[in-house]
Amino acid sequence: MTDTAPTSADPGRWIRFALVALPIGTILLGIASFGIWQWQKDQAADRSFKYAMALRKPISMEGIQRHADIVREALGKADRYLSIPGYLESTMGAENMGYTVRRIRFGDEMSNIDAELTGKQRPREIVMLLVLYNDDSARLEGNTQAIAETLGIAHEITGESVLRGLRFAVIPDTAEALQRLHEGLRHDGERLMHLFVCGSPDSGRLTEIKRALDTETQGTRVIPRPATASVEATLTSANELKALLLQAAERP
Repeated sequence: MTDTAPTSADPGRWIRFALVALPIGTILLGIASFGIWQWQKDQAADRSFKYAMALRKPISMEGIQRHADIVREALGKADRYLSIPGYLESTMGAENMGYTVRRIRFGDEMSNIDAELTGKQRPREIVMLLVLYNDDSARLEGNTQAIAETLGIAHEITGESVLRGLRFAVIPDTAEALQRLHEGLRHDGERLMHLFVCGSPDSGRLTEIKRALDTETQGTRVIPRPATASVEATLTSANELKALLLQAAERP
């Protein structure tokens, strides 16, 4: 009589069988692996959004005033092109507003700063709120209020779910900064759908901005926003602009 060794359930044997004997098994396992990866990714994104939403603060006069006081002092210093990006990076970052802040360095210690709500359905279609700042003392208050307004809006809508990407960009008012901004959009295969320019640059400068970002070719809707000169005016503008940004980020 021949002794037969007892068999045991071996999950690995069935997996090997599926891979060797049934090519369809490879496809099914691939689909299952992708599904698990996507589920884990979605779970992580959901946790990030919930965390960001917990950091939300409504636009307020106190908040705008606080940002304006800090930004005004920084803009008045010789190292403004270092201190402004540093303040934006820390203020909008994960611990304070929940954003992943991107800092693009170039030239003589200059940086472009941006942060965004990633679009759920059309992430490469971008709605941008753009602020350009410089060392022109005549534009000091306009630059100050524009940056404070941007920070107030960003803090209120952090964690918001949008269809298109909604990006906040604050950059030096130079040709190179605009060139780097445009190169970043092009490199990532993004299309600039709506561009809100805070601080209402004069018509000549606005034309240069449009040319640098190639808005005509892309069919970008460009909306200049008037400069504000007081916290009260900035608060009113911020609430109005927030609604316009969210509408643009949701529009088909």
